[in-house]
Amino acid sequence: MRFISTICFEISKRLILKRQTGDAGENPATFDKNTYQKWREDELTQQFTDHFSPSEIIDMDVLDFGCGDGELSFLMAKLGAKSVIGVELASERYSAAVKKLETKHFPVQPHFILASDTIKLELTDNSMDVILCFDVLEHVMEYDLIIREWYRVLRPGGKILIWWVPWWHPYGPHIESLIPIPWCHLFFSEKTLLNTCARIYDMPEFKPRIWDIDANGKKKPNKWLDMKTLPEVNKLTMGDFERLAQLVGFAIQRKTPRGFGSSRLAKLTHIFLYLPILKEFFTSSVTYCLQKSVR
Repeated sequence: MRFISTICFEISKRLILKRQTGDAGENPATFDKNTYQKWREDELTQQFTDHFSPSEIIDMDVLDFGCGDGELSFLMAKLGAKSVIGVELASERYSAAVKKLETKHFPVQPHFILASDTIKLELTDNSMDVILCFDVLEHVMEYDLIIREWYRVLRPGGKILIWWVPWWHPYGPHIESLIPIPWCHLFFSEKTLLNTCARIYDMPEFKPRIWDIDANGKKKPNKWLDMKTLPEVNKLTMGDFERLAQLVGFAIQRKTPRGFGSSRLAKLTHIFLYLPILKEFFTSSVTYCLQKSVR
């Protein structure tokens, strides 16, 4: 076990040092808070405009599930939604959304709710036309209950628009800044991954991301030392999600998987996206449009 852990650490260390001395593999936005916020806003906008149409939300009552700082909610208000409700579990991000709202003015202003329950939406039955779940689903730990909540609050014929990074994505565990090994969660145990994250984090050469920097600009204490499981990732696969969604009563109206890597590599991996089993490993992100039955 120690030998395997050493292999994981040494490979990760070399890849990180290579990244930090070059341009490949690093997202500059993750090292600066203001730059990251602008990048995140642009990313969410692109995720929506590339895969969905404003016609799907115009004059609709829209719920932005896991709204974060509210950027997607603001986009929906700008594009012509009838009403927009953003629900967020993290108090810091909820506060950021409310603060931003003070400086933005739309014909319809979004309303933000700080969720008090991880499995219950504070909304009435059949009250929403569209639910957005962008870059959130992999962090919903009790997803089976939440999917049922989505069904409850949607009106008949209502839709869920999803942008999601499924579990067997090459970097599915969301630890690529520490272990930049594709499919590391396939080759190494969770214990090995946690051990490697802890060791990498303590390296003097490791440059932490903005979420690991405190208010004084210092690296936060090593959270990986006390972890027993990978944080905030539910290990949900596309197959399991689709079976559950259909069991609850949703129809899969559209599904669009996307390959990974450069444009040339993405085209090459595209052939695997529709093959049983392999599609789980070669999908970097996937969009869904689910629809509640009209009866």
